Amino acid sequence: MDIQEYRKSLDCKTGNTKDLAKMLGVSEAKARRITHIEGFPKIKIGRDIRIILSKLDQFLEDNIGQIL
Repeated sequence: MDIQEYRKSLDCKTGNTKDLAKMLGVSEAKARRITHIEGFPKIKIGRDIRIILSKLDQFLEDNIGQIL
């Protein structure tokens, strides 16, 4: 697997804050604040925050009724 294929596979498994904002129907600023919540499924690559999409639904279910 070359670097381009690896990046493509990573993009399918993760999203950025812009993607999160679209999924949740919130502003990008709010999406960035949500990523700072303890336990939020993210990884940091340098300054880039990548959301682990496979874990996002579980995080949301675990926080039903909470103010995010």
